[in-house]
Amino acid sequence: MFYKVFQPYPALREFVNNIMVFQLDIPLSEKPPTISFPPLAEQCLYFYPFEVPESEYLTTNKKVILPQSILVGPQVNRIKLKMPHRNFTIKVGFQPGGLYRLLGIPMTEMIMDESLESTYFLDKNIKFIIEQLQETASLEKSLEIIQNFLLSKLKVLKPKLPLDAVLPLINKSGGLVNIDTIASQACVSNRQLERLFLQRLGLQPKFFTRMTRFAKAWTIKEKFPDTKWTTIAYECGYFDQMHLIRDFKAFCGISPSVIEAEFKNSPYYLGNHFYED
Repeated sequence: MFYKVFQPYPALREFVNNIMVFQLDIPLSEKPPTISFPPLAEQCLYFYPFEVPESEYLTTNKKVILPQSILVGPQVNRIKLKMPHRNFTIKVGFQPGGLYRLLGIPMTEMIMDESLESTYFLDKNIKFIIEQLQETASLEKSLEIIQNFLLSKLKVLKPKLPLDAVLPLINKSGGLVNIDTIASQACVSNRQLERLFLQRLGLQPKFFTRMTRFAKAWTIKEKFPDTKWTTIAYECGYFDQMHLIRDFKAFCGISPSVIEAEFKNSPYYLGNHFYED
């Protein structure tokens, strides 16, 4: 297994947070893993140039074989991804609001939780990029192909607002920030803040901060499975463990023990990097 997160070119960092590469080759005689993903407001562009995974949307009991490149907008429920035997994934994780700035489409128009074929929203060059990724054996060249494509999109980015500088700070804080403080730092009223959040994230401000806090708790447990839920609850700003359990049931419809068991059954960690500099 190979898993690494890269910083994008400096010119891309105002709308791209990170680029993740994940590679996994499983013998055909073995069962490939299924990985759970938490509710997460991260907006992403994925490339699967070889075999593609199957996505299971748990709230609708819907299973979908993914296209070779997808866009993912607001994800407010847990999903599962059944990985193929030969998996090579490149994920572009956008800054909060970065996908809106790239597409110019309000995130309220994106389908919640479900992935969308990226060629419908970007351009037909996506197919050419997939062909290039299939033909190169170099990781460095693969990253260059993706980033050069993103550089070509700089000229169409929507203008950056003060809020766009504030949104990454919410993630870094794990959602522990007051809504009035966000509005003040973004130089807007609370009503304007709500409108901009819906436009850029597809979510209400309070829901976004709550989901960000929950996703951080999930990530800590996934990365450090021996950490007690009580410790995680306090570290993430919950009043107590029961407060965290209520969020688990609200976002996932299950108890923390179910997720804990899934972590133990899967040796693969694909934690997000929302909370890192």
